Amino acid sequence: MGAVTSQLDRQAPCPSCGASITFKFAGARAVVCDYCKYVIARTDRGLQATGRMGDLIEIATPLVMDATGKWGGEPFVVHGRIQMDRAAAPGAPWQEILLHFPFKDTTTWVAYAQGRWYATNETALPPNGVPHPDTLAPGSTVDLGSYGQWVVSEVGQRRVIAGEGAMSLVPAPNVVTRYADIASSGGQFGTIDYGDGSAEPVLFLGREFDSRELQLDSGAPLDAPQAEVAACECPNCGANLPLVSQQSERVVCQYCGTASDIRQGTLSALGPSPPPPVTPQIALGSEGPIRGNNYIVCGFIIRSCMVEGVRYGWREYLLFGGEAVGYRWLVEEDGKWQFVEPMSAGDVLDSGHSVSLNGQSYSMKESVQATVDCVMGEFYWKVEIGERVEATEFEGPGGKISREKSATEVNYNFVTPLGPNELAPFGVHAPMVSQSSSDSAGGSTLMTVIIVIIICVVLALVLGGDCGGGGSSYRGGSGWSK
Repeated sequence: MGAVTSQLDRQAPCPSCGASITFKFAGARAVVCDYCKYVIARTDRGLQATGRMGDLIEIATPLVMDATGKWGGEPFVVHGRIQMDRAAAPGAPWQEILLHFPFKDTTTWVAYAQGRWYATNETALPPNGVPHPDTLAPGSTVDLGSYGQWVVSEVGQRRVIAGEGAMSLVPAPNVVTRYADIASSGGQFGTIDYGDGSAEPVLFLGREFDSRELQLDSGAPLDAPQAEVAACECPNCGANLPLVSQQSERVVCQYCGTASDIRQGTLSALGPSPPPPVTPQIALGSEGPIRGNNYIVCGFIIRSCMVEGVRYGWREYLLFGGEAVGYRWLVEEDGKWQFVEPMSAGDVLDSGHSVSLNGQSYSMKESVQATVDCVMGEFYWKVEIGERVEATEFEGPGGKISREKSATEVNYNFVTPLGPNELAPFGVHAPMVSQSSSDSAGGSTLMTVIIVIIICVVLALVLGGDCGGGGSSYRGGSGWSK
């Protein structure tokens, strides 16, 4: 049959199974059949079945199909949803939801990740196009002409695995496609979708938005105010493991050390993980307020770096503050605690050896290769023992900026010291002395100080000189975080 173009008649039989399908808005280019799950595309030759969607994965959201609300006073209807995963990390899906604004007949895609909501719209390519994906790397700059300068925050490959409803684009289920996430100042966000290389790239630009901007007619909040703890059973020892976030991708059992991937609410065992050589000072599951938000401690990591043949270690605690807040980190090294908050790559001007934020400059202090040595608990990425990133620290007004870069991603964080009483709700009171040196092959700072004092005394006796200061020594840790 011919293409469906009338705004008054958008129903047709599915070319795959014959069931009735409906293109719910004039600009819909495809719809997922409710019965056979095929993607049905509108083409100049009529309707065409282009691929079959998998079963939807349960990812809770108040933005269910046909939900209505207002955004900036403009009514909208939820008309579509797609679920995707990274080609290199199957089983860890996220979803993007299509809002249709009937009065303007426009659409917006919204997505949630790590405590942040994003809205993007398909945008015309700039006159000079976009760079080839092979030329992009995390941290590189992209000139989009009149759209301005953007920073690449992530490059990778992904697949559409499931979906429902009407779409403003034609998804290709289970086809591996390339993409680059980009960011710019003021919370601007975008994605360059390169597809499988058979067609021109598609550009989506938008911004981060405050979930309170969007009001559902049901009255349901877009974000749950606090984490709701669920539970899974360890596939090895049967222990009850609390899960605080739907975004979690990997869990390492704190009782038997079994690492598991999370797949549709259940754990799939991967194998044993070595136990931490020290007991965390803050137990997993601990809960309390820090700087105005309530957090649950859900993960514990020991990381280290090698400097001039000596290994230095530090400890990191992953915090989850509910869907409205997302993740933060606590970092402890030599009894000193720091609070780590994520930043948008687009808000940082990075020249390599220095960065600037809001017009203020931060100078590079040190750069190391940070390695994951031990993990325990729940994490929002597929953390691996031996995982390494280039971790660089910059000092400046109000704290430090940390940059972590891998082959596919760059992350920036703002790091500030914690006061003596800020961790009191977790049973920690600074100043403290690290209780063990077994997590650092270089030995504890206390032992190092004793050795230096002995050497100074011996040199003073032998040479009649002194062992004064003036030199500087590397201090591991201090805020490397995912």
